[in-house]
Amino acid sequence: MDRIKLSDELALQILYDRLWERMYLLAYAILKDKDKPKDIIQEVWISIWKRRAVIENYNIEAYIIKASCLRVYKELRDSKSTPLSLEFLESIKSPNSDAALEALYKDDLHAQLEKSIDKLPKKCQEVFVLSRHEGINNAEISNQLDISQRTVETHISNAIRKLKSEVLLP
Repeated sequence: MDRIKLSDELALQILYDRLWERMYLLAYAILKDKDKPKDIIQEVWISIWKRRAVIENYNIEAYIIKASCLRVYKELRDSKSTPLSLEFLESIKSPNSDAALEALYKDDLHAQLEKSIDKLPKKCQEVFVLSRHEGINNAEISNQLDISQRTVETHISNAIRKLKSEVLLP
């Protein structure tokens, strides 16, 4: 995944070759269709490639298989042509696929954010954590750390700028 984050297409191809058949068989077993699984798999890989900079999952194979499952469940839910009973969909016991996929993305974003906070200079990190995680106002931070309120504001601004550049923009 580290190589993929650096836009290494060969690493993506290796991972694709390793997982494609498993992804296809999983989707085919559920959908009983030869073509839809190919489309779903392509969507998953496109999403992985587009979001490669923010994915913070060290078991990337499990992550991709889970993303495939969620896309298959979404296809089942949204499909008008597949005659599936509500009992079958409920028996899958999958959470709402959009919400589950969003939760995966949110977890990745949160992990990336925490990793970026850890990279901040010590004082900047301390001020940011006090402000954003602990909810302490700037005047109290200023008194607690014995620095000016303007310095507190500068640290917070610098932290936000750095975090935006690392987390929100690939």
